[in-house]
Order: sequence, then C-alpha cells, then structure tokens
Amino acid sequence: MRVLHLLGSLQPSGMERMLVSAVGSLNDAGIETIIVGQGENNSFEEELRQVGYKVFIIPRVRTIRGLAAWFELVVRLAPDVVHIHAEQAFSAAVIASRLASSRTPIIRTIHGLFAPKGRSLRSRRLQALASDRFVERFVAPSPDVQDNERRFGRECDLVYNWVDDRFFHVGRARRSRPTSIRSRVSAVLVGNASPIKNQVLALEALEGLPIDLFFHGSEVGASPLEVAILDRLALAGRLLHRGMGDPAKSLSDADVFLLPSKHEGFSVALAEALTAGVPSIIAPAPGLSWATTQPLVSVVGTDVDSWRTALGAVRARDGQDQTPEMPIIDFSARRGVREYLALYLSVTHQGMSAADD
Repeated sequence: MRVLHLLGSLQPSGMERMLVSAVGSLNDAGIETIIVGQGENNSFEEELRQVGYKVFIIPRVRTIRGLAAWFELVVRLAPDVVHIHAEQAFSAAVIASRLASSRTPIIRTIHGLFAPKGRSLRSRRLQALASDRFVERFVAPSPDVQDNERRFGRECDLVYNWVDDRFFHVGRARRSRPTSIRSRVSAVLVGNASPIKNQVLALEALEGLPIDLFFHGSEVGASPLEVAILDRLALAGRLLHRGMGDPAKSLSDADVFLLPSKHEGFSVALAEALTAGVPSIIAPAPGLSWATTQPLVSVVGTDVDSWRTALGAVRARDGQDQTPEMPIIDFSARRGVREYLALYLSVTHQGMSAADD
C-alpha cells in the first residue's frame, strides 16, 4: 500500500518525529510512505530521508505553483491513500487531490485544537463546506480534538499519537536503576518557546527553588523574561541542557516533567515523559483531558504560586522506591501504525478485497 502524506514545512516536531519513530512498523505493515513538505524551511527533511522515506518538497499549496506541484505528484505517484496533515490551505489541497484522482481516498488528521473566532471561524466553516465531502475519514489525536471538530460537523476517528521505542527503554532503565540519594531535584521542559506553550509560568515558578532544569526547544519565540530566566539559570550552573536535541537522556535523569501549555492538540512530549516513567506536572489545558487520569500526572492551576508549591513538593528520585508506573494508553508506534492501517484498509480497494476474501 502506498500512502502519500502532505505535511507543512518539515520541522523536528509532531508528525515528523512520529514518522521517524514509526518507520520500522510502517515497513513491517507493508505501507510505502511518501512524505511531501512545503515551502523553503524544511530543516527535518534530511533526517526523514536518512531513515528511508522518499521525500518531496513543493511550494506552499496556498500558491498556484504549490497546488500545481501537489496535483502533479498525486497523478504521477498514484497513491492508494492521500493523507493530509497540513492545516493551511487544506481545502485547496483536498480539491486538488480529488481533481488529480477521482478514486483515491483522502484521510485527514487534525493535529491541533483550533478555536477560531469571528472571521477565522467563518473561514473554517466555509472550508469544511467546500471540501469535507471529499474526505473519507477524519482523525483526531485526542478526545478533546474530537469534541472540538464536532463544531464543524466532523466526526473523527481517534488515533492517539505515539512515541519512539527508546522512551520505553528509558522507562525500563529507570525502573531497574539502583537506589541512589541525590540532594537536588531536576525538571524537564520540552517544546519550542511560544505564548501557547506558556513556559514562562514554569520558569518563574522554579527560578527561586533549588531545582535544576533541562530545557529542550527553540527560543526563537521566547519572551525577554523567558530568555532572562534561562540566562540566570545558566549563570548559576542550574541549566543542564539548553537548545534543541533529543530529550531521552534528560528524561532518564529527571525527577519531574513540566507542561504549562495553554492548549494542546496532543502533547507528544508529555507522552514521552509518561512512557519514560517521569512524574509530570501539567496545566488544566484544553487538549490534555486524556492525561488527567494517567498515573504520575498532577494537574496544577495556572498561577505561579500553585506551580511553585507543586514543584516544592517534588523530591529527588532515589531509585526503586519511586518505581514509575506505565501510562494507561499504549503510546507505541506499533499500535499507532496498526490503527492507521485499519483505517487505510477500510477506505481502499485492498480493504474491500480483503473483506470479500
């Protein structure tokens, strides 16, 4: 089965990282995965190629050149399924896909929890009216996204996001680690700085506490206050990691994971932390209702004092007396690929033939 995925610009986050972690499971399932990125800033393109994916880069589909390039790819590659992940110009991409092939089924995964208002809300509803009829199945990565999309008349299948297998290895290593006493607590923040990620809440809360920090993410969207706090932590020798990079080693060593986001479609970073067995403090954000029932998760209010109190109660992990629990949800790539394969088969002639057999 050949599946053609349309993403936005290829960046080291979200679906791109999930595709890297799922390459073995996709190959085992007999799914040939082709990835299409858009625009000029595709910093994760080479990593996708290195694990074996065929990758194409086209102009953004909101342009005439981009739409023409997308149309040509669908015609030339003749996929069994078109799987659209990009949000921008979604309707145009769907209609171009249908014009390129009247029989190729289209699946769309909606990764974010969008709450448009006014003009943006009217635009989204018009897009739904124009193109949703051509989409065989919609997919949401969390129950919150499912509920939100009902506002637009979309019933979504639920397929939780997944994490790389190495986070399961981290969890097993933490559970078997010999007891060792440490006096200092360490925390992890994962995510590119932005107002939505709201990392300033956690930074302000921990700055006055004897807590070290692993920070994994870009500071391009950071506020001056966030940068100043990170600078002060670095000067005090309390910033154990700063910048992009794989958080697996930091999660192996950390005592607590922090997620102060204002909203999330689904947090892969939180799923990684829970799979690694790291106790987590999260904000009561839309998109995280699935996490509130998970072991090791504490939900804290959105004020600095509440976060400071919660962080002050964290103690340094001292080995096996704090054996991490596994999350209730199976966050393995194998499970995610199995569920997507079932969806692909349900909308293709391959699935119909199998049903006939």
